[in-house]
Amino acid sequence: LWNNYFHLTVAFLTHKTLQLESFSQEKRTKILNKYGDMRKNMGFRIRDMWYNIGPHKMKFIPSMVGPILEVTLVPEPELRKDTIPIFFDMMQCEHNFSSARTFETFENELITKLDQEVEGGRRLLFWFGR
Repeated sequence: LWNNYFHLTVAFLTHKTLQLESFSQEKRTKILNKYGDMRKNMGFRIRDMWYNIGPHKMKFIPSMVGPILEVTLVPEPELRKDTIPIFFDMMQCEHNFSSARTFETFENELITKLDQEVEGGRRLLFWFGR
C-alpha cells in the first residue's frame, strides 16, 4: 500500500503538466494564483508520510531512492529543501538497522540513479546549489 502511495505521489508531482517552469510567466501566475503550486503540497505529503512510517522505512530502501531523487530534481527550491533530508534519513535508517552498520545499499542506488540522470542528459547543477 505505502509503495503505491509513494509512487503515485511522485508521479503526480513530476507530471509534465505540473511543471510550471515550462509555462509563460502569465500562465504560471494565473495557475499559482488560482491553485497554488500543487507540487509543493504533494512533496510535503511525501515528506510527512516518510517520517510517519517509522520502522517500515527499511522496506523502501533502495526502491524509493530513485523516485525521491526525481522529486528533488523538480526545480522548486522549497520542495527540494524539504525532500533532500529524506536521503539523510535513509542513510541513518540503513546504518542503524543493517547488520554491517553501513549505508552501502543507499549509496550505490543514489550513485546509480544520479549517473542515469546525467547520462540521460539531465543537468544537475541546480541540485548541487549552482
